Amino acid sequence: MSKKKNRYKQEAKKRHFLSGMNEGLPTKGNTKNTVLETGKDILVGVLGGGLIGAIIGKPSLPVGIITTGVGHYTGNKLVQILGIGIMSASGFQKSGTVSGLEGMEGMKERLQAYKETLQEKFYLDKILKKVGEESAETIIAAKNDDDARLTAESADLLYHLIVLLVARGVSLTDIANELAQRRKG
Repeated sequence: MSKKKNRYKQEAKKRHFLSGMNEGLPTKGNTKNTVLETGKDILVGVLGGGLIGAIIGKPSLPVGIITTGVGHYTGNKLVQILGIGIMSASGFQKSGTVSGLEGMEGMKERLQAYKETLQEKFYLDKILKKVGEESAETIIAAKNDDDARLTAESADLLYHLIVLLVARGVSLTDIANELAQRRKG
């Protein structure tokens, strides 16, 4: 009898914990709860859904749509967010990756492709931010009539612009050809 009571208590605690996860904290006007809820959504959606989507492979879009629909149907916010994460992972599938329909053999390749694509997107965002910062600093130096500072900031801007071009696979020859086409036109 004691084991049965413990099992029921454990199941009740688990249901209570899971229901609390689904309901969420009151966030209106509460910064701490908003940060906690946002963090939970990111963990479930981006990490959980993204990894599941990477494992599934190319069918992650329809699986994510179905998962989100189930979340809406059952009223479970976490399942909805998980489904959205699974759907978003379909954008991380590189061409030529192994489809999830082909079994577990390709799972390692799909996870590696997901990791590489995620790293590329974050790296590109960092480069873009740096090009924006250097552009603003170059403009400020030009407005302040400071030739030494303008030279230094222009060098920084050109360096980060070249890094961006390399990251995107655009060569300086491509740029020169574009400029030549403009001179002809």
